[in-house]
Amino acid sequence: AVVSTQSGHYGRGLKYPNPFSKHVLSEDVVERRIEDGKLYTVRFIVKKQRIPTSFMWMVPAKHKACYVKETSVIDPVNQECTITTENLNCRFISLVIETLKYKSVRMCETLMERRTRISAKIESIQNYTFDRYQKNIANTDKGMMCVLGLLDECKRQGLTGQCTM
Repeated sequence: AVVSTQSGHYGRGLKYPNPFSKHVLSEDVVERRIEDGKLYTVRFIVKKQRIPTSFMWMVPAKHKACYVKETSVIDPVNQECTITTENLNCRFISLVIETLKYKSVRMCETLMERRTRISAKIESIQNYTFDRYQKNIANTDKGMMCVLGLLDECKRQGLTGQCTM
């Protein structure tokens, strides 16, 4: 899909809830500041923990939910947005760090680059995490397209700033 960079940045902030994110329990903005003309935002996202029962013995009771930190930097001058997410708990089992970079390439067209680092000390856990990540990406992208579609519909109806899922 071709979307404007501005819609992409706005859509990232409205990503939850959407029909493809039923596992997301909550999201909270904990920091937002403007520095050097860039908007910096830190959000904490709480998701249902999706660890297979065969690995649950490794997870302390306090880690029954998955806590994720999302840091974003929006640079309006260069028309770029970089978002980094990482799990905050269960890092001793596996660590997932994903960086998405959105860059305007021409009018109403945005290039997205995704880089992900998945690491675990046990190979079977790393393989499981990688497989799970690949499956989840499809829903992540569908959810984002759903949000962007809603934004486009709001623009057509003159309701910009009033739309939520």
